[in-house]
Amino acid sequence: MNSRSVKRSDRRLALSSVLAAIGAGLLASACCLGPLAAVLLGIGGAWASSFSALEPYRPLFAVVALGALGLAWYREVQRSRKPRCNCQTEPRPKTRRLMLGLGTVLVLGFLLAPSLIERTHPAAIAQQSQGQTVRQVVLTIKGMTCTACSRTISLALRRLDGVKSADVTFRPPRARVRYDTTKISVAAIVDAVRAIGYDASPQTGVLP
Repeated sequence: MNSRSVKRSDRRLALSSVLAAIGAGLLASACCLGPLAAVLLGIGGAWASSFSALEPYRPLFAVVALGALGLAWYREVQRSRKPRCNCQTEPRPKTRRLMLGLGTVLVLGFLLAPSLIERTHPAAIAQQSQGQTVRQVVLTIKGMTCTACSRTISLALRRLDGVKSADVTFRPPRARVRYDTTKISVAAIVDAVRAIGYDASPQTGVLP
């Protein structure tokens, strides 16, 4: 195998490693980012629950992503120690490292997404409302896999017309919702949770 074929093989290996790292990183965060994206886009359905099935494999996807990323950087270090080729088809070292750096940021962003969602998305603050039409219901939530899921549900509930506040916790898996009975019902609130791939049922019924 001549030197040109070896360099072409190195480029393919480096590119494949970065793409594999990005793909694995995306899969590692899909269980949290998938439902959240559905809420932000205003779409839902039973398909959203399929993202939760990926949660048990998050550690595996994270290991694959970091391993592929490490391999890509290892190959780059090895290439930087070799004499530079003057052929025009060879990307400049700065260009290669820039692309590799962008891939690294993207992968780490995917892996840290659940924690970032938890920190940057504030929990709903309970609002005190006057009048006979405002009630409170406590729902038991099933299907949450991390704290980011509680933020997704909270966001979905607070976007409903008639919901005054929604405080969702991962442990215990519960949603405390204050709502206007003239605008929305408990059944509609439960349906909204189910529409983004989780299950919900009234825990204590409707409270004044």
